[in-house]
Amino acid sequence: MSSRTVSNYRRKLNLHIVVNQDRVTRIMQVLSFFVSLGTIAAIVIYHGFYITVEVKETIRTIVFASIFFYVIKYFLLLFYSLNIKKRIRETLFEFVVIILLIINLLSNLFLPDNLNILQGKFSDYYLLLIQLFFLVVVTIELSKASTFLTKIHLSPSSLMLLSFLILISVGTLLLMLPRMTTNGISFIDALFTSTSATCVTGLTVINIGSEFTLKGQVVIMILIQLGGISILTFATFFTTFLSGAKQGLRYQYMIKDLLSTNKLSETYLLLREIVTASFFIEIAGALLLYMYWKNIGIFDTEGQTVFYSLFHAVSAFNNAGFSLWDANLMDPQVTFSYFPLSIIMILVFLGGIGFVVISDFFNPQFIRERKKFRWKKLLPGTQIVLMTTFMILLFGTIVLYFLEKDISLAERTTFFDKVFTSLFHVVVARTAGFNMVNLANMAIPGMFLLIVIMFIGASPGSTGGGIKTTTFFVLIKSVLATIQGKKSIEFNKKTIPFELVDKAYSIVFMSLMIVILSVFALAIVEPTFDFIDILFETVSAFATCGLTSGISPEFSSAGKTILIIDMYIGRVGTLTLAYALSKRVKESRHQYPDTYFMVG
Repeated sequence: MSSRTVSNYRRKLNLHIVVNQDRVTRIMQVLSFFVSLGTIAAIVIYHGFYITVEVKETIRTIVFASIFFYVIKYFLLLFYSLNIKKRIRETLFEFVVIILLIINLLSNLFLPDNLNILQGKFSDYYLLLIQLFFLVVVTIELSKASTFLTKIHLSPSSLMLLSFLILISVGTLLLMLPRMTTNGISFIDALFTSTSATCVTGLTVINIGSEFTLKGQVVIMILIQLGGISILTFATFFTTFLSGAKQGLRYQYMIKDLLSTNKLSETYLLLREIVTASFFIEIAGALLLYMYWKNIGIFDTEGQTVFYSLFHAVSAFNNAGFSLWDANLMDPQVTFSYFPLSIIMILVFLGGIGFVVISDFFNPQFIRERKKFRWKKLLPGTQIVLMTTFMILLFGTIVLYFLEKDISLAERTTFFDKVFTSLFHVVVARTAGFNMVNLANMAIPGMFLLIVIMFIGASPGSTGGGIKTTTFFVLIKSVLATIQGKKSIEFNKKTIPFELVDKAYSIVFMSLMIVILSVFALAIVEPTFDFIDILFETVSAFATCGLTSGISPEFSSAGKTILIIDMYIGRVGTLTLAYALSKRVKESRHQYPDTYFMVG
């Protein structure tokens, strides 16, 4: 064949690719949607229902067929790309997964069972492994599909509300499946648990450790993880860094607003740091817990040790406060074990100070720059967060110790025990619902102190809730400036703009209104409970803390619904909710004359 003929064929092939590329891509996207939907349904049936051997084999066939489809699809789209090498580089992670799936398919088709290592030695986990491979591929595909959200013209705040609603709904349906619980669960309890996990609250109306099976606990852990770092952040990370999909400018601005970054160039850098830092810290915490619990041998099996370590690391860093012990951390196995309690407390602290603060404080590059250039300091936000947080921890620990040393801390015999327990509860009161003592035994002053700490909450950009430490700081500075007669609010020789002050006052006012209305509603539907207990549960739910006086499980469906709404609003934020539900008005250029009247 002459070179001229080859050149003609190549030209025709390139023309065919250019003409049909978009059409083939659209067809594959539609087919992917239906294949993913069908296979996910099959996997849900496999794990959620009690099924026969015949149904298991059918599901196995469906999973393998879908994997085969995704392999064909990947190479088909590879063929219809003009630059194959560039396409592989952009989708390297997806390419590696596809190669592993091909190896698996070939071994399954051509190797006999006695030579197939996966189906031989690991036959019990084989289908689960294949399902996990499939879910990775589906996650990549769904992440790519997330770019189509820009066509719906949703604002970032509306998108945030919608994403949490979808995650809560999916979690509720999954938790209601027969194999997720030991004795079944009502819709309201499933909705409550799903909302609490997704909103990383930690309030529970049923025992997580005894009422849920291992599968149900895994679902709760996944909801905590996705809710903690935000499912939008997770999806965008997969889209950008793993699947190589490109984002439009409007989508980039949307993610920028969701992450509260100042520059568009910072968005994906912060995005990558959020996901990688989250997984690194959680894995490090899980390893430390695992080594300790394995060494003292409190669990019967290796698998139980691994799962307890991972679950509590994820729950702690995401400030969720869920525990697999029915008595939470009051369980005799852990309540006096200071090493795991310290690890949990550190994870809660890191999760609560915010990803921007973690990046600014711990990033090796920033540390080197601060050492090299003496003028280069921590960001103002980092300084405010750390200063406010440590002041709350110090003040709260001292006051709680003196208020409760002879009451709820009476069973703690030594001075160290009492101080450690006080510090632990002040740390977790900033939005993680672990507890080492029975809060129902606390006196009213101690409970009220925790209510104030819960209401202030964690820091911006963190996994925690509350009005946030920076809001509290701006509020205090504003009050002091008013008392001193200053016309501007200053910090580190810089002026805090009125826009931030106005935003802080709005957050506090709206938060107080939601708490007041919720307490009022709960007092009507739950008249048998004490006011302080109702206030405690309400603030705990709104601040996504999860500490409880023990009355939530006794609430009626109406009472639980009020707490569900509080958890949801507290997680998405009052301003986000207000922005989503209101019409933004363009500010006019003219301004009316000032008017004065008496206030205060």
